[in-house]
Parts: sequence; C-alpha cells; structure tokens
Amino acid sequence: MMIRLIKNLIILILVFFIGYFFGVKEIRFYKITSSSMEPTLSIDDKIISERVKEIKRKDIVVLYAPSGKKEILVKRVVGLPGEKIKIENGYVFINGVPIEEPYIKEKPNYSLDEVEIPPNSYFLLGDNRNESEDSSIWGPVKSELIIGKVICRYYPLKKLKFF
Repeated sequence: MMIRLIKNLIILILVFFIGYFFGVKEIRFYKITSSSMEPTLSIDDKIISERVKEIKRKDIVVLYAPSGKKEILVKRVVGLPGEKIKIENGYVFINGVPIEEPYIKEKPNYSLDEVEIPPNSYFLLGDNRNESEDSSIWGPVKSELIIGKVICRYYPLKKLKFF
C-alpha cells in the first residue's frame, strides 16, 4: 500500500516537471466542493487544471459561474459550438443523435428543448445530472468563462487519476 502511494506521488511530481519543461503555461489547483460531478469527482477531491486553447467533448473543465456568483465550478463539456443539443427520455441528443455517457451517475430525469450552441460557447453538464446546476439551467456557456481543463485528480492519492 505504501509503495503504491509513493509510486503515485513520484508520477505526480514527474507530471509537474514534464509540464513545466514542455510548455504547460498555467496550472491551477482546486478542491471539489459539490456532488455535481459524482461519480467522477467527489466532494473534497483535489484537482489540477491547465489553461488550454482547444476544448473537446467529454473534457472536464473549471469555470467561473455563469450566474454571476463569485464561484468556481467544475463541469463536463457535452456540446460544442454550432451543435444542436436536446435532453429527452433520459438521453442527451447532439444533432438528433443520442450520445453514450458511461461516466454519469444516473440518467437525467428532466427534458430540455433543442438549443443551438452559439459560436465560442459550450454546453456543460455535471456527471450527477439530477443534482447539478449547469447548462440545463443557464444555457450554453461562453468560452471566456472557462478557466481550464482538468488534467488530474491528485488527492486522495489512492484515487490519483489523469484525465
């Protein structure tokens, strides 16, 4: 058990050095404070994000709350600029096609009429769909509110994971 923890710590240190020497410009550390990303991330997990230019579907991102509250949130990118998104019968549809989401806690128990995602905006949802304040409430989120992409959960060490 102790050897595994030491090994994980060494991996984490290597990631920081590799990132530093290979151009990761901005790394930030955060603590998860809500259950909105369960089961992927839990309350009190600690994560690292990095500033990225390209955001892809299924990325987990850190963002400023679109509601204007002074709050930092963590959500998953589900819809990209120009796509049409709809939630119906427990499934998310992108351009009319249901997507596979093995990472969610349970299917959403709500519906959302089709929304077209504007340029420079993303549709973000929590993995705990029924306990998340997200784009199903606010609508698409402008890219300037996105701080960075989650690259690692580093605490607790036994749950070390790179995304």
